[in-house]
Amino acid sequence: MTKIAIVGAGSLVFTRTLVTDLIQQEATADAEVHLVDIDSQRLADATKAVETIGAAAGRSIPVVASTDCSEGVRGCDYVVNTIQVGGKHATRVDFDLPEKYGVRQTIADTHGIGGISRALRTIPPVLDIARAVAEHAPDAYLLNYTNPMAMVVMALTRIGATRHVGLCHGTENTARELAGYLGLGHPSELSWRAAGINHMTWFLDLSVAGKDAYPRLRQLARSIDPSAHEDGVRFELLRRFGYFVSESSVHNAEYYPWFLRRGAGTEPHGVRVREYLFRLDDLEREFEYERATLAETGPLQLKPQSNEYAPRLIAALESGADYRFMANVVNAGPLISNLPDEACVEVPCFVDGRGVTPGHVGRLPEQCAALNRAQINVQLLVVEGVLEHDREAIYQAAFLDPLLSAQLTLDEITSLVDELIATHENPSALP
Repeated sequence: MTKIAIVGAGSLVFTRTLVTDLIQQEATADAEVHLVDIDSQRLADATKAVETIGAAAGRSIPVVASTDCSEGVRGCDYVVNTIQVGGKHATRVDFDLPEKYGVRQTIADTHGIGGISRALRTIPPVLDIARAVAEHAPDAYLLNYTNPMAMVVMALTRIGATRHVGLCHGTENTARELAGYLGLGHPSELSWRAAGINHMTWFLDLSVAGKDAYPRLRQLARSIDPSAHEDGVRFELLRRFGYFVSESSVHNAEYYPWFLRRGAGTEPHGVRVREYLFRLDDLEREFEYERATLAETGPLQLKPQSNEYAPRLIAALESGADYRFMANVVNAGPLISNLPDEACVEVPCFVDGRGVTPGHVGRLPEQCAALNRAQINVQLLVVEGVLEHDREAIYQAAFLDPLLSAQLTLDEITSLVDELIATHENPSALP
């Protein structure tokens, strides 16, 4: 029997999605699900949700629930990491303190000072999970969803964790959006190839029925007013750098020095400062709705299978079926020749009977690689600082961040980093 652990299972909505997908696949329908969370109440909620998903599907799902990670992952074949260290309160600090210095952010979980701060509190517990997996489930695949994705994957590689891969659906979502921009009837009509780094992956080729679709997209970019378009940041980047980038304009607005400048007063159309906090509020409401549904009305309705990678990847590995997906892996080889070997890159990967094989990409367009390297420089120093307990490396990482360095002095950046570290080290100070 396949055993699959979800660490951070108290994220009820995401856990429900994963388990619903698993139970609808022949290769994983009879899997034993291990739920792990440090919050015993949320763990109980997740356990009940899984049981009711099984009832909706007309079967009983074997469930093991534990607040102890070592026990929870013991003997598992796959461990899916979804933890969010510090929750909404810590995330709010990552917005509030930079704003005190005049620095506005939208998502603050991958790049920028928000990504740095999240890495400082997230990498150590993720490495603890990896060590528990190495000891109690040494042959397991560790599938990471936790941000900041690239820095987590780089840190896992640095400590020698084996069989790990980072999963993010941002590039697939962008491909569907591009199909819409090009007026296609279905996303499957668009053929594409993409590579780069997490949340900054470049669509290198786009085609429809064998014909290059980039001229149409570039013409669209020239015809719209980026300042009035919901996806204006990414269309502006396309106009200036020649390629469309993954994730969203809301994410990308904070990755560069141009869109959220100090004193600008407003943000680009369709981009809301502090967006991630609003999304967390929405998730909290959805969590409470799910909890109330479980308590009052019984079994949850079985939703259609989602597009999440982890269940499909596990099914392919279990069945030996071929599967193509975008994954975050270290740039060994290198896979992208004009990015550092130690970087985490997002590239096409393939599953067959041999396991997961990253695809070789070659060179990115130099302007795209340059934008990626600006973030990779920060990531390398953050990982070094966390693993070596070197605060100077953290300062240096923040000095190199494009948005911070465009707005603050070196002394201001140092003070901001110190405040973030002090606040997160003293949870009682969180609002």
